[in-house]
Amino acid sequence: MAVQSDKITALYCRLSVDDRADGESNSISNQRNILAKYAEEHGFGNTRFFVDDGVSGTQFSRPGLDAMIEEVKAGNVATIIFKDQSRLGRDVLEVGLLKRTFDDNNVRYIAASDNLDSANGFDILSVFRDVFNEFYVADCSKKIRVSKRANALAGRCCSRPPFGYKGVNGSNQQWEIDEVAAEIVREVFQRFIAGEGVHMIAKDLDSRGFPSPLVYYRRLKGLPPLSEDTTWFTYTIVHMLENQAYIGNYVAQRRTTPSYKNHKSYVKPKEDWVITENRHPAIIDKEVFDLALKLRDGRRRQVSKKTGECAPLSGLIWCPDCNSRLSITNPNAPKYSYYVCSKYRNSKKHYKPMCSCHGIRRDNIEALALETIREAWACATYEKEDFTNQVRNRSGKESEKAIKSKTAKLAKADRRIGELDKIIQRLYEDRVNGLLSDERFAKMLADNEKEQSDLIASTEGLRSEVEELQNKTANAEGFIKHCERYTEITELTSEIARTFIDKIIIHETEMVDNPNRKGHKMRAQKVQIFLNGIGEYESE
Repeated sequence: MAVQSDKITALYCRLSVDDRADGESNSISNQRNILAKYAEEHGFGNTRFFVDDGVSGTQFSRPGLDAMIEEVKAGNVATIIFKDQSRLGRDVLEVGLLKRTFDDNNVRYIAASDNLDSANGFDILSVFRDVFNEFYVADCSKKIRVSKRANALAGRCCSRPPFGYKGVNGSNQQWEIDEVAAEIVREVFQRFIAGEGVHMIAKDLDSRGFPSPLVYYRRLKGLPPLSEDTTWFTYTIVHMLENQAYIGNYVAQRRTTPSYKNHKSYVKPKEDWVITENRHPAIIDKEVFDLALKLRDGRRRQVSKKTGECAPLSGLIWCPDCNSRLSITNPNAPKYSYYVCSKYRNSKKHYKPMCSCHGIRRDNIEALALETIREAWACATYEKEDFTNQVRNRSGKESEKAIKSKTAKLAKADRRIGELDKIIQRLYEDRVNGLLSDERFAKMLADNEKEQSDLIASTEGLRSEVEELQNKTANAEGFIKHCERYTEITELTSEIARTFIDKIIIHETEMVDNPNRKGHKMRAQKVQIFLNGIGEYESE
């Protein structure tokens, strides 16, 4: 029989979400009854229940457990009783630390169903039970992960529809377009491609009183609102612009957790995602989505503080020498604005320029870009057949030239890799024959192996580029489709620029002979304009 005292007899109950599937045997009410009966039969008085309902055994920050530990450390607990060892937790290390805490505070602990009582001394079987309890969780976690991936590969939906969609007949297995929300999705994409910043879009939707996706979803389901706040956040717009669901693709297995012990989720590498294409109706055309995604990918925006507008060519102009974007100076004063290599501009502040200026006046490059777009648009609109042939011929010549150049570099690198294999083999032979000291051998081996590994890495990149060029075909039809959206083009807007231009490369200015003044020099600058789908465009 237990000795009575004024200290607490803590009766601890825990039920996880998975345990609920086991029915009444593991329910909180059943655990209460078992523990209350055990305490009464064995003479434990002054009982108090500590309960954690719906909490995993791998988590050790639980309200009920934390409250009980506080009482233990305060010296207010004499005995702790729980149904079985798995109720305390399913982690060998953490459960061991809890038992150490109980021992340090002279607290007796009892697992009623497992016949464990610390008053009887060390029980080796309790250690094995803790191991099996953790193994159970690990095994369940593995099975759940396999099941989820199998569902993903089969295209079965396991998540609620994103904003713009709703479940068919209230089920999340099939999605259909919710036209009310879909109109907002279309507006977001249209405004972003037109050059408006995500912050400005979110702010405007907020001011107009549109419910945010979470608020809208709860209204749709008839759930009580968490708040009357309709706040749209910048990250909400960003997630919308990057969500493949809007082009009809279902993306599963995008996030995961490190293990069953660590529940902090992270985004998996894209190659591990499971994507089911054309699973549901699309809200956004793929061309529009790809354009928005390209603009989101690392774009540095140059927004006027006065107007909140983005310069039409912002994020589209590149430096050929350091592969950095050109940033704009004085965006609020177009007449005095220049595009300058951002690497040069940033490093110049520290008096160590890492590139050259590559500067060009904003009005000049915008005028040239508009002229190129209008010329290509007119040709694609009024001379479709000639335009298609022209683009295909040019693309074929450029691809052939690039493939020839890269193939030559690849062959040269392969030859050098073979030579290095022979050199490394001779180094080993010289060392064995005593012709090289260990120190000299190590240094020469490291140098040659580094050169070889660098070459192997570069050849992998070259092979990928050659394969891409061989498979690439000019998308003249796609460009013509873009042209059909416009009856005329009179000015360079952000939407026009991003619809037609892939990138612009600004070379450094150089001095060349002036054809109009013999013996005099003049400044010249090469500008390459690449249009979406058809590559570099030049007048015929």
